[in-house]
Amino acid sequence: MTSGNKGLRIDRLAMNFGGVFVFEDVTIDIPPGQVTACIGPNGAGKTTIINLVCGVFPPKSGDIYVDGERLTGVKPHDTVRHGVCRSFQDVRIFPFLTARENLLVAMPGQSGETLAGLFLPAARAQERANREKAMDLLRAVALDGVADRPAGELPFGQQKLVSLLRAVATGARVLLLDEPAAGVEIDLVPRVIDLVRGLVKAEGRAAFLVEHNVDLVREVADQVCVLQGGHVIASGTADRVLGDETVIREYLGRVYNA
Repeated sequence: MTSGNKGLRIDRLAMNFGGVFVFEDVTIDIPPGQVTACIGPNGAGKTTIINLVCGVFPPKSGDIYVDGERLTGVKPHDTVRHGVCRSFQDVRIFPFLTARENLLVAMPGQSGETLAGLFLPAARAQERANREKAMDLLRAVALDGVADRPAGELPFGQQKLVSLLRAVATGARVLLLDEPAAGVEIDLVPRVIDLVRGLVKAEGRAAFLVEHNVDLVREVADQVCVLQGGHVIASGTADRVLGDETVIREYLGRVYNA
């Protein structure tokens, strides 16, 4: 699913809601096989960028490209067909389905997608392969032991991991991860790090990460951009950006830098 991936390009994007200015002239390249983190204060427009990429809102100006093809104007329900999938700050799971079933519904090539697929041997083989892949994904974050429990019965942090795995299970070449560590118990944060670093980077996907946990950003990000006051005020490698005097003064503060 990742062959030919050129990544995501956000090109001179601008957005406002009525008379409320959000940002302008934002350009970010998210290459394949790398995690690009976007940090900044609440209200800076980080999640708005994800919503624009997914077609929730049309941008005021600018364009969005996936693998060199223009994505601007594509409807939200069609973005996954263009190789893009997102996660959310909150948990959005199917509570009455098991953890494994939550992943299976996201996988392409389900036997029930066509009537013939219910009976053909090849379709049944694909179904078995999907179930094995779902278990592999759950095992990667130590959730294989709860694979057959209703997802709604799991603790919040485990539900968050299931929702992240479901995004990965789509096979999307570009993943938009909106605060994957938000609300997750501290002992589960390393699993989030392993998920992003192992299942995103190792498979050559392009990942756009919005996150307030700066330590997590330092662990997983190849590059970081800082959105502040409607503009990108810094971009580059994680070490360079997180050590930048302007970023420390305007966003991180001296306590973090100490």
